[in-house]
Amino acid sequence: MWLWIWLIIGLSVRLLQLDSLPPWTDECATLVFSLGNSFRDIAIDRPISMAQLLHPLQPNPAATVETVIQNLMAESTHPPAYFVLAHGWMRLFPPVNGLVSLWGARLLPALLGVAAIPAVYGCARLAFGSVRIAQVAAAMMAISPFGVYLSQEARHYTLAILLIIASLSCLVRSVQAIDLGSSLPRSHFSGWMALAWIGINSLGMAVHYFFVLILGSEFAVL
Repeated sequence: MWLWIWLIIGLSVRLLQLDSLPPWTDECATLVFSLGNSFRDIAIDRPISMAQLLHPLQPNPAATVETVIQNLMAESTHPPAYFVLAHGWMRLFPPVNGLVSLWGARLLPALLGVAAIPAVYGCARLAFGSVRIAQVAAAMMAISPFGVYLSQEARHYTLAILLIIASLSCLVRSVQAIDLGSSLPRSHFSGWMALAWIGINSLGMAVHYFFVLILGSEFAVL
């Protein structure tokens, strides 16, 4: 019951005035690369019009996943997983005044931010064996000012957060499986769990290179 309340609250505050602020530089970069466009089309050796400046923010029906990855690898420093996901997602929303829908682009990270609420609930309950602690964790995630802020940006941070929670859940299972002194019941760490952990960590690295800090922390714990 309470988890549903935190979900409703978390969704509400993330969707509130979702497109009220203009996109900042990094968001524009995410939009351009996710559309499969390039900044190299913008002239830098002469004055240009506003239409020319905004041209990379126009949807490109001819762009493919390969185009997204090629432009991203050539002009940015980020791995491609989120941009490929956003490429397909933003095709679901019609252009606004000829430009990509900012609301639609921000909706994806907002929903991923909402998904982190039940995810952190499950991770906390798994780690501490307490429904009360899990509810507190979910409530904190739902109304976290920084969490809401990240969820309202057309960036890849909330996907990284979701994968971090999933990876930490696998860590908890592994610690419970090997820690004989734990007060919690020992859990069986299966081969499928190991493969899932590897897959989650691999996807995390494909979303943000700083995910390696999580891997380092988990290694230190083990």
